[in-house]
Amino acid sequence: MEFKGYRESIQIYDAQGNPIDTWVEVRVHPITGEIARVINVPIRSLEPPNLEKMARETREACPFCPEHLYKKTPAFDPSWLPGGMLKRSKAVLIPNRFPYDRYCALIILSDRHYVPLEAWEAREIFDGLSLAQDFLRRVVGHDPAAQAFSLNWNYAPHAGSSILHPHMQLSVGRFATNRARRLLMASQNGMLEGQDLFAEMLEEERVIRERWCGMLGSWHQLFAFAPRGRFFELTLINETPGCFSELEETQIQALSEGVVRGLRFVSAMGFSSMNLSLFSPLREAGMFHPMASISPRACVGPYQMSDISFQMLIDEFFALFLPEEIAARYRETVRGNSDA
Repeated sequence: MEFKGYRESIQIYDAQGNPIDTWVEVRVHPITGEIARVINVPIRSLEPPNLEKMARETREACPFCPEHLYKKTPAFDPSWLPGGMLKRSKAVLIPNRFPYDRYCALIILSDRHYVPLEAWEAREIFDGLSLAQDFLRRVVGHDPAAQAFSLNWNYAPHAGSSILHPHMQLSVGRFATNRARRLLMASQNGMLEGQDLFAEMLEEERVIRERWCGMLGSWHQLFAFAPRGRFFELTLINETPGCFSELEETQIQALSEGVVRGLRFVSAMGFSSMNLSLFSPLREAGMFHPMASISPRACVGPYQMSDISFQMLIDEFFALFLPEEIAARYRETVRGNSDA
């Protein structure tokens, strides 16, 4: 598999006529063919918001805190989901009051109203992902029209979360999201040609070792060659094809540990918010390998400039960190990789 990147060297001049050498690099996603650009912009120090202050201000009225959760939140139809919700330890799955698909759930991950990125425990993530698996299996058994799902986590305001209390969003319906559809279609097209595109990409990344950061159980840790988001994209990709809902407990445990390591690294890089998305077929896996992506989010400067601009309209992303450099930083920061 070929990783295609094209660097343009550019020379401009400052106000005194002195040359300034800069560059932009255009990269092609090895599976979907999507374009991403890495641009040469110096990063000023980030100033994360005071989330401890926000936690104190929002704690009393939070609908997801234990004293309010069962009084202020709805329940699913008990005819197909007995009890109207799912529970595992301190994690709870409830309906989204404002659904955007046929089955739309929120997974309350913790009874803690605010958890700094560096303070997450793998068990909390494991419980949330296990509830997601349980919910997906129940929907598949209940509704044959459900063909796709989307599992996402917007953590903290800069990532687009309106409620600080940590919760994932899980939706199930007939249509996959745009990015999931591109990944699924590329994987299926490769399978028709006798190729496992994910396996080919992972093997090449492992040989090159520029962005690959080792294994956690069956999960590869690597930084996307053509990243989405303004900063970087850390991906966890399972070694073998399959559906997320069918993964074994040990695989979910390893994925949870990988997510926690990713969150700690995001925090170490100076961020307090992030987006996480998980990609997988709902029913037939084919050659698709379950995959999770983590991308930090931040607003910049004294006027809190958004890190997302017109790129949302053109569906193309501009990253400020070279994936190879950020992978080296990750390897230095995160210890315990079993095959790094």
